[in-house]
Amino acid sequence: MKYNYFSITFWFNLVENHQMLLADLNKTFETEFASFNVLNEESDNLLVPVVSGVNKKLMTNFSFSKINFQYNMDHVSQEDFGLFKEKCLKIYEFFENNNIIILHSAICVNGEIDDDKAFNKFIKSTLNSKLITKDLIDASLKLGKKHEDLFYKIITLLNKKQIKLPQKVDKNGNLIPVPLISWNEASLEKDIVEISYEINDKYSFDFTKNYHTTEFFLNKMLYVLENDLEKDVNNLIKKGIF
Repeated sequence: MKYNYFSITFWFNLVENHQMLLADLNKTFETEFASFNVLNEESDNLLVPVVSGVNKKLMTNFSFSKINFQYNMDHVSQEDFGLFKEKCLKIYEFFENNNIIILHSAICVNGEIDDDKAFNKFIKSTLNSKLITKDLIDASLKLGKKHEDLFYKIITLLNKKQIKLPQKVDKNGNLIPVPLISWNEASLEKDIVEISYEINDKYSFDFTKNYHTTEFFLNKMLYVLENDLEKDVNNLIKKGIF
C-alpha cells in the first residue's frame, strides 16, 4: 500500500485569541514554518482558518480556525508515521499549555493500492455476486464500527482510474477544458483503489459525560491506527472482513 497523506483534526470550543497564541505557535513550529498566514478580517464562518502555515519543502500544512485545528503531512511513506505521531503530541501539548480543552479528535490516513487486481478483489469480497458483471466499472464502499466502546473506526474504499488525455487547443489558441475532450484518445495510466482510514473519539464525546481528548486517548488512537491499518485493509479487500 502506498501512502498519500496523514492528517489529524482537533475540535474545541470557541477560540478567539489567536493573536495571543502566535508566540507559542512560533515556538511549537519554529523548525517547520518560517511564517504564518493570519486572517486580518473577521469572519462569521467558524471554520475559516484564522492562522495557517505551509511548508512546501516538507509538504506539511496546518489550519487553525475558531473551532478546530488540522495538521497534514503529504507525500508520505509508512516510515513517516513516527514523525507524524510526534507532531500530533506536540500540537496537543500546545493546546494543553494554553488551557484549550480538546473535545474530540480524528486521525486519518489516506493511501492507495495500484495493483491491477485490487479492484476485482475488492468487489468480489464485498459485493453481492449478482452485482458483479463484466459491465461493472465503478464501486465505492464506506464502513464504520465502534472500537472498544471508545472510538469510531471508518474505512472508505474507492476505485479510481488515472486517465491521460492529450492537450488540445481551439482555433484561437485557447486550451480546451478537459470535460470537453472526448476520452476516445485517452490512455489509462493507473487503475487504483484509494483507501481512507480514520479513527476518532467522537463516540466517547457523544456518549460519555464530560469527555474530552486526553494525551492517553490520543496515544491510544495513534497506536490502534498504526497497528490495525494494514491488517484491516488487507482483510477487507481480500476477505471482506472488517
